[in-house]
Amino acid sequence: MVEDIGTVIRKGFGTWTRNLNICVPFILEVLAAIVFLIFTLIFFMMVVIVSLGSRQDIDPANISPEEMLGIFTSIFSEGIWLLIIGGIILFLLYMVVQSFLTAGAIGMAKTASEKGNTNLSDMFDAGKNNFFNLFLTKVLVFLLIIAGLVFLIPGIISIGDVSIFLANPEIAPAGASLLLIGLLVWGLYLLALSIIFLLVDYALVIDGLDPISAIEKGISVLLSNKFPAFMIWILIMGISLSLALISEVTSNVEIISQIWSYLDFILSIIVIQPLIVVWLTRFYLNRTEKKLYSFDDYILDY
Repeated sequence: MVEDIGTVIRKGFGTWTRNLNICVPFILEVLAAIVFLIFTLIFFMMVVIVSLGSRQDIDPANISPEEMLGIFTSIFSEGIWLLIIGGIILFLLYMVVQSFLTAGAIGMAKTASEKGNTNLSDMFDAGKNNFFNLFLTKVLVFLLIIAGLVFLIPGIISIGDVSIFLANPEIAPAGASLLLIGLLVWGLYLLALSIIFLLVDYALVIDGLDPISAIEKGISVLLSNKFPAFMIWILIMGISLSLALISEVTSNVEIISQIWSYLDFILSIIVIQPLIVVWLTRFYLNRTEKKLYSFDDYILDY
């Protein structure tokens, strides 16, 4: 039986309240991001230390700020390829970990929606079985996002020297207009991608598909359920915009702004992201006619 959006949201919320442990993959993702940030800083410092160690003419006690800036500029110029390659490797490793945890969260939501309960073993099983395919999918989406930069090229070419333009934007009004239009088109392009790929990750993990098959299946389910899928996307965007609006409103009072920033961070990890995953998982399962745990059983179990 096809569920309407209200039913998906209501029953998905019931599934989430029964399985609060679905937030664990998102907590682990934050911890992973911190670890990779530390490794990035260590890598950067190692490059700087090695470069400074090779310069015998530097006296740290007598160096001026201008000279230090020149040294750092020189280090970046000389080690740019090392920094780029190292940065790409760390970024890809982080994407692998993120893919494992995302697949794990979807796997937990799938089990919870089908059986009523889930545990961390479901996270590890889903992550282990799907992380590589999900990683390849994320790489493909990232490349599509980067490809959208082509919309900025006419404006950049028209502007010419970007540094001069930033110092005095009035010198190239036509270029500024083209760049603004390019940014707008790129933003619309990103929104379109977010809609098109809304169900792709779920098709990949729930049905155990390869990236290409997952894209085909995800888009197929989306097109077969255009209006309800769009409504869920609007709900997700609405939640994000509401949080951003609250942040903007509270930004005028420092202590309230600080409290809300922490609260927003916690809500996002503990509540919002897991709940969105449960909603989209239930929607995909229902629209592909898969078995769902009877909501009446939730009441009986309590």
